[in-house]
Order: sequence, then structure tokens, then C-alpha cells
Amino acid sequence: MSSSEFKTETASEVEPLLPIEKKLIGYSLGLGIVLLVILVAINHLFPVQL
Repeated sequence: MSSSEFKTETASEVEPLLPIEKKLIGYSLGLGIVLLVILVAINHLFPVQL
């Protein structure tokens, strides 16, 4: 990326997120939290024995 392209990109206005992008972010965060809770529950029920 050249210097002029970088300046153009940094000077441009911030675009708002589309509704589908907001939905995808929400689903991704929700799925990550649910999977983390499942992992913690499995680890609590079946602890690793070394």
C-alpha cells in the first residue's frame, strides 16, 4: 500500500456496520461464550489427572 492510499484510507469516514454484520458479530460472540461454558463444565465434571 502506497503512502497516498494509506492517507486516503485514514481520511475516509467510518462506515456504520450493516445489520447482518451486527448479527454475525453477536452470533460469533454468543457461540464463543457458550462453547467456553461447555468446556469449563466438561473440565469440572471430568478433571484431567496427570
